[in-house]
Amino acid sequence: MTPDIKRYRLRHRARPLDVWVAGNGTPLLLLHGWGLSGRAYRATMLALAERGYRVAAPSLAVAEGWSIQRVAEIAAEAMAGIDAAPAPVVGHSFGGAIGAQLAVDHTDFVTALVAVNSPLVSLGHVRLGRIALPGAHYRIAGHGAAAASLVRSAFSPGGVGSLMRSMRWFLGTTQETMLRELVARDVPRAILWAESDTLIPLEVGKRAAEVMGCELHLIRPGDGWPGKRPPDHDWPFRQPQHFAQTVHDVLADLRGEKPQRKRRTARTKDETTR
Repeated sequence: MTPDIKRYRLRHRARPLDVWVAGNGTPLLLLHGWGLSGRAYRATMLALAERGYRVAAPSLAVAEGWSIQRVAEIAAEAMAGIDAAPAPVVGHSFGGAIGAQLAVDHTDFVTALVAVNSPLVSLGHVRLGRIALPGAHYRIAGHGAAAASLVRSAFSPGGVGSLMRSMRWFLGTTQETMLRELVARDVPRAILWAESDTLIPLEVGKRAAEVMGCELHLIRPGDGWPGKRPPDHDWPFRQPQHFAQTVHDVLADLRGEKPQRKRRTARTKDETTR
């Protein structure tokens, strides 16, 4: 890691809890995707730090007795341990679901939630089965830092069991109940979605935005997108500057401030973009 990012090692029960921190500005919590770690988001953290945030990215591994409530508890402990609460929470992929649970269980810690290509509603056996099959979405694993994090997670003590237990959460039936509880707590919220996501279909994002009563911001080619291939599930890795600016603008929207640039938005409070 460069001197711009520091690792803090906290204690969670009998295990260490690593929290990666970049920047010196307004606190922001960045939650990683399934099987990854905060360390995998190095470039993303630096891009957010350039925009005035003190970004905290904990590594949320649970070796035994996995539950999304336990993971949210660890995230809250990480925030408290480095004095980063309250703060907006940005969760990529499974990190968005953890962020939603964090906002429900520790509402005082969360000033806003931005979920990014997150499986906030049940994927079901068919969708999960398609994810397991080879396809275009496998190229996402080509991102070196993400691939390394997944390997470390799998080979850590209890890692495979924890990954399997967390995967079963995607098939559950409690997700929409959690989202309705989030709405009841009136946490400012938004969803960002790469329209060309080859891992999780756009319909998942539309349904989540409908249940949450929030805006679904679509990331599309030709809408300021700088990459050669369309934005995919891994867009926070592939284009960290674009991701950081988009997050910054959405948080400004949630605070009622004027955004710095226009984005295409699918409004889902009254209707869903088709």
